[in-house]
Amino acid sequence: MKEWWFGLQASERRTLGIGGGALTLILIYFAGWVPLQEGVVTLEQQVQEQRSLQQWMAQSAAEVQQLRGGSAGQPQAAGRSLLTTVDQSARNGQLGSSLKRLEPEGEHGVKVWLEQAAFDEMMGWLVSLEQQFGVTVTTITIERKAEGRVDANMTLRGSAS
Repeated sequence: MKEWWFGLQASERRTLGIGGGALTLILIYFAGWVPLQEGVVTLEQQVQEQRSLQQWMAQSAAEVQQLRGGSAGQPQAAGRSLLTTVDQSARNGQLGSSLKRLEPEGEHGVKVWLEQAAFDEMMGWLVSLEQQFGVTVTTITIERKAEGRVDANMTLRGSAS
């Protein structure tokens, strides 16, 4: 190997040395740095998800405490939280399988994620929420999927009672 190396001209040795150094840097970058950065991004996403979950759990715990302290003679509809009302109405209707996630949004709001929901059923559900419970849509994003199906993300607000 030594013979071969010293048998090369100086310009060839320099070219091979620079190429070997560049190859080493490329390998370090793609075998070390890129996976490390991807791991950092993944961990940051997991931390954010855990923080959201912790916040939701704290809000739910406070809601449970409030409900435990409430009077037993309250009508069920008046005693239910917006989160419970939205969840039960979606599951009682034909959106149960499309309901993917619910998350409290402030004191009188709920974020809702629907996947592969029938558009007409979703709109009927939103109308019935407004008519029966005074729940309004404050923001909504709808993405068209297969025929008559949509993915939707929305924020619903209940009356501040």
